[in-house]
Amino acid sequence: MVVQTLGMISPLSIMSFLPIAQELTQMGFNPGILLSFFIAERAWDLQSFFIISGLFGIQYAILNGVAIFISLTVTALFLRREFVHFKANEKQVHNGFWKRQSRLLLLVCLGIVLGAILRTFIPEREFQHYAGNPLQGFLISLMLGFLLYFGPIVGNYPVAKAFSDLGMSNVGTFSFLTVSPILNLVVITLFGASIGYKKTLKAFFIYSISAMIMTALFSLLL
Repeated sequence: MVVQTLGMISPLSIMSFLPIAQELTQMGFNPGILLSFFIAERAWDLQSFFIISGLFGIQYAILNGVAIFISLTVTALFLRREFVHFKANEKQVHNGFWKRQSRLLLLVCLGIVLGAILRTFIPEREFQHYAGNPLQGFLISLMLGFLLYFGPIVGNYPVAKAFSDLGMSNVGTFSFLTVSPILNLVVITLFGASIGYKKTLKAFFIYSISAMIMTALFSLLL
């Protein structure tokens, strides 16, 4: 659980560190623990609580963080005996801290712009008709979350707010912020290239099922 906590509050980026994961294991880092850290880092971030609480409220941010933490812990328990091997990557990426923070700011801005575009051009009444239904909103959020990618997870938050303003149900927006950070095509490809697709799909399947259950339970409190 310590690893999950550290990953969730880490300001690092898996985009920067997955390519050098093998070198980190050669330095003595446990591969399984390192994988858990990377998944946790992708699912939440140091800025997540403050951004989500600003957009949706403190209760929403707390429930989102708890749901992700529980899902990460369940995933780690199921994978604790798995052998993990990070593949070598000749193209290592070494980004400085401030460069990564600048990228985060850029992605948040892009997310805000995309959210504004969605808010402006998607017919609100039609979107609300489909996404306002809890089940349909849940399925739509999973589909959009699987296809859309904004780099670090903070780019998702303004888009989720746009979906909410357009009338998406609480189940849908909560799912977009809880399940989709991991159940995403680009993220699956990124991890699959690093540890293999079999282990990636297993880890992400466990996380996704756990996060869906947490979404169903916690959305009742919103």
